Amino acid sequence: MSERTLDLWAGLLIVLAGLIGLLYLIPNYIGNGFGFGLSPRFFPYACVGTITALGALLCINRLCSRVDARRIDFSRRHLGRLLLLTGLMAGSLALIQWLGYLAGAALLVATFMLAMGERRPSRILPTATLWPLALWLLFKFALGAPLD
Repeated sequence: MSERTLDLWAGLLIVLAGLIGLLYLIPNYIGNGFGFGLSPRFFPYACVGTITALGALLCINRLCSRVDARRIDFSRRHLGRLLLLTGLMAGSLALIQWLGYLAGAALLVATFMLAMGERRPSRILPTATLWPLALWLLFKFALGAPLD
């Protein structure tokens, strides 16, 4: 598979996922708010809209380029790795629902670091605990929107 083909597929999947988010997920799963100030939907729409536009730009860029880029070896091993990381992400969503944000996010970060090849506990433990804790504190105290 060429780099151009892979970029086209990636861009199409990003646009498809973005459209699902914009047209279905955000309107159905994020409330309208209280009628004053910014709507709770504003930032999700802004982020998903930007990501969708960037996916469309990637597709357009690759469709307009005539140069076929280098070949990329995409084997079963790579597909297995992709499926493993996708499964970890899906499993982590269930863990966050079951255990709560702090424990679920810490396990998510630790398992992703292990899956990506990091083996040093001196790097895994602080990263897996401090970043989720920092985000939890930010959302709870600075933004007033607790994650639990």
